[in-house]
Amino acid sequence: MASVVLRDITVRYPSSAAPALSGLDLRAENGEFVVIEGSVRSGKSTVLRVVAGQETPASGNVLIGGVDVTGLSPQDRDAVLVFQNYALYPHMSVQDNMSFALRVAGVSEAERLDRVREAARLLDLEDHLQRSPAELSGPQRQQVALARAVVRRPAVLLMDDPLASLPQDLKDPTAELIRTLARTLSVTTLYATSRPGPVATVADRLLRLDSGRLVEDTADTEIGTH
Repeated sequence: MASVVLRDITVRYPSSAAPALSGLDLRAENGEFVVIEGSVRSGKSTVLRVVAGQETPASGNVLIGGVDVTGLSPQDRDAVLVFQNYALYPHMSVQDNMSFALRVAGVSEAERLDRVREAARLLDLEDHLQRSPAELSGPQRQQVALARAVVRRPAVLLMDDPLASLPQDLKDPTAELIRTLARTLSVTTLYATSRPGPVATVADRLLRLDSGRLVEDTADTEIGTH
């Protein structure tokens, strides 16, 4: 597990006069499931990219597990970002999609297989490992995208609204699945969304951003008692 701390983070984009994030301070404790709510251009997705190392802040520091990772590359941060877009490799089986990053990282074949089997069990994908993404439903593809992140066993899991594209009747059970997954793996999770809906009910904390600033934190309220 690892805490995530943003200290006085400012991010500016050349196309916008106002900063995407403005002096933002944010903290997620070890193993917390934190939902970050905000409208379009509130800065919520930028927060995830800053933590993942895909966006370099103009000022401020990013700490993961108490270590300043501001200057580290994404692959050295032990944080994995799951997008709303599944971005699966269409020519690979589910199993190969899940294990690809591990193979690139030089993880042994036996270890890769163990991790894939564990993630498949947690996400109910055991019967689909040899299928192609084209043979799966939208929700199943999202599960594969989650599994692909899980097999890497990150200290921090970053989610950019993976429920957004799911049918309404699948959002509640999938939100609960994500929360159970985060708890089972003891992984600190930041989940960005414009409509918290079902994930708000399983969150440890709910943060709200507006124009790149933190305007609400539900720490010490009933949402923090899950």
